[in-house]
Amino acid sequence: MATTTIYARVPVELKEQTDAYAAENGMTQANAVADLLGRGLESASSEASVKALEARAAELQQELDRVKPALDAIQTRLPQKLGICECKTELTGEDLLIKGFCPSCKRSLTSALAGEDQNTAKVNRSDLAPFLAGVGLALAVVLVASKAGQ
Repeated sequence: MATTTIYARVPVELKEQTDAYAAENGMTQANAVADLLGRGLESASSEASVKALEARAAELQQELDRVKPALDAIQTRLPQKLGICECKTELTGEDLLIKGFCPSCKRSLTSALAGEDQNTAKVNRSDLAPFLAGVGLALAVVLVASKAGQ
């Protein structure tokens, strides 16, 4: 790489910091100046993309702030007891809606949730309806909030 010379007057503090950088990194003063100048130019050229990334991070944080209460509501409802499996294990909203099987005997809970097979598990319909409504409402809030962020 071809080199050239730059003559510049700098404040005493800047020269002292450059000398310290050179000493810390085992460089000559000329190499330290070239390294620091190169880093500074790279940083300056990346400034627009860094600002764009910071703006996007702020947008994503706002979206997260909008949907977090709804997700927290879902998380608090999932442990709710909604029924009992044939093996006598209590079934939660998480077992019925997310896992789809009894945590103890691993029986599928799909038919019990649909009301087709009462032998596999008994689901308390009076608890299930408000549970599903609450989860559905929370999911709708998440969807609306995520659409508002676009």
